[in-house]
Amino acid sequence: MGIIQVMPDALANQIAAGEVVERPASCVKELVENSLDAGATEIRVSLEEGGIAAMVVQDNGHGMDPDDAVLAFARHATSKVRSARDLFKIATLGFRGEALASIAAVARVRLETRPRGSESGIVVQVEGSRQTAPPAPVGMPEGTRIEVRDLFFNTPARLKYLRSVTTEQARCLEVVQKAALARPDVAFVLETNGHVMFQSGGRGNLLEVAAAVFGAGEARQMLSVEGATPDYRIHGLIGRPTQARASRAHAHLFINDRPIRNYALHQAVMAGFGARLMTKRHPMYVLYLQMDPALVDVNIHPHKAEVRFSEERDVARVVQDAVQRALDEAFLVPSIHIDRIEREASKGEGGVQARLRLPQAQAHAQASAQEVRDLSMDPKDPSKAPSTQGRPDRPSRTGGGVPAGSPVESQVAHSPRASYRPERAPFADRPQEQDPRRVEVSRAVYEQVAATLAPTVEPAPGSEPASVSRPAPAVTDSAADADGGSSRLQLRPVGQALGMYIIADDGESLYVIDQHAAHERVLYERFRAQVQHRVGSRIPLLTPLNFRLTPVQFAAVSTYQETLAGLGFEIEPFGGTDVLLRTVPEVWEGLDIAQLSEQLFESLAADKPPRDAAEALRERVVMQACKAAIKANHHLSHAEMDALCQALSDLEDPFHCPHGRPVLIRLTSHDLEKEFRRIV
Repeated sequence: MGIIQVMPDALANQIAAGEVVERPASCVKELVENSLDAGATEIRVSLEEGGIAAMVVQDNGHGMDPDDAVLAFARHATSKVRSARDLFKIATLGFRGEALASIAAVARVRLETRPRGSESGIVVQVEGSRQTAPPAPVGMPEGTRIEVRDLFFNTPARLKYLRSVTTEQARCLEVVQKAALARPDVAFVLETNGHVMFQSGGRGNLLEVAAAVFGAGEARQMLSVEGATPDYRIHGLIGRPTQARASRAHAHLFINDRPIRNYALHQAVMAGFGARLMTKRHPMYVLYLQMDPALVDVNIHPHKAEVRFSEERDVARVVQDAVQRALDEAFLVPSIHIDRIEREASKGEGGVQARLRLPQAQAHAQASAQEVRDLSMDPKDPSKAPSTQGRPDRPSRTGGGVPAGSPVESQVAHSPRASYRPERAPFADRPQEQDPRRVEVSRAVYEQVAATLAPTVEPAPGSEPASVSRPAPAVTDSAADADGGSSRLQLRPVGQALGMYIIADDGESLYVIDQHAAHERVLYERFRAQVQHRVGSRIPLLTPLNFRLTPVQFAAVSTYQETLAGLGFEIEPFGGTDVLLRTVPEVWEGLDIAQLSEQLFESLAADKPPRDAAEALRERVVMQACKAAIKANHHLSHAEMDALCQALSDLEDPFHCPHGRPVLIRLTSHDLEKEFRRIV
């Protein structure tokens, strides 16, 4: 006797359901598509426990008569395809006739439907592909209501691998938002445990739906796209280059009102933006392509998420040209938000990070002595501020305001172990400045750097260094230095080269220091120590920041909310997927908090859950704070180079930046003498 047997219908249905029903969001997608195909203009989705316990999809479509209601649960039963010829011109979202059969195979389903013009509806109940009760009449409004309970009740292995309630709920929200974008003329409501998470008006206004999905602020900035050829028509909205994101979560493409994924068309949109986009950034867009159904094959993917075009190059060219034309016609100069500038200015100049007004050009080195003295005041102790007598035209700095015309503000790194040694004499080989004005400038900057590196140490009274450079240290064992075994680097800055590198020496060797990598390492170790030893240390925001998150981002933030709170983030839900950010870690003070927060939320959604979430988030917060490091082509004064070298010497690892790149390279005197043929 042979061993091959025909599977029972129930088992075959459960296996087939694996291709259609992966999670609650899969059920929501199939049921919403059926509602849209039924001509619904209002669709309400209700979830319990993220759809795992129960989900209800109700619409006002044309409904079904009793015979169709029973037959709808049979496999491959559909009203949308009559012959093989119809597969080449599919104009509906569903067409395979397996959605209800697959869902009913792994859940308990109750279908209530009433066709238009009928006095009553009918109810059909199915559990595990078996009808549990005969069809019965029911009173209800016109349309269809489908309730799905206990998903995967008979396949515990599938149930075991579902994610958390928050994650599954976020996936369902994502499906509803895509459907709302695909059909702005349909009103959608998504509620979970009785609370509305999302709704759209259904007035056919794309901008209105985009505001509901992305937020009113983002939607208001988006640009309209229009284009047409004899075969294709494209329309929709694209974000400005400044609205680009780190992931493709805000990229939505629809073919004949069907949401799809297509790498070639996404690349066409990217090509339309061209050099306007920063590297590793993706544009925000909602684009609709209308074409003859015969020009696209939608029957190539189990979830109908991908399609194949008969002429993909032509479609890509239409998309690229339309996007490029919209951008060419737009005025893309970013606007300055005065209110944000005022908020930043009102924060004051104190805080964790000691600040320095770094010069923008060499001419700033010739500033007046009184102006430089202004920069040296300690923002945390106004009593240490230099006297302002005789300068009535100078605004007070104690209020935290930024006077007009002041140089660009930046941070100067310092180490907790850094110390200033006032007993050291200036370099003997450096001539002293004879210009009294320059002496005053030098002394003021020198005092400021000393206060930056060791605020509790006062320079010796009456000391007037003619140079801000430190003396050359005693020569240490060169072998130990070469191996990184010396406990401290003793570097004396000589100058800056190419706007990116600091040239320094230690009395025996010459060092070329990458100023960005060095400052980044200093900030990294400093912030890491603060975060580890001052857990939960936070600063309140004068005005809480509101963020409209994607469903996946919202789920990630909800999952890590306690861990984020321990790091200093006070985040609270604000309706739907909106959140309010009220506090941030102290190490973020003075940085672009809105941008860093957006990047943090995007990275939380993109990365896989780490084993040690607290440590991973702590490291991420610190790494983002390091973005405050000085960049290339930032010209430093000698005092600033000296401060950076001294801070670098006190690090645990002064040789590598947080990303693993080298901070400095070394040329020994022996190497130099060999290159100049002084020795052979």
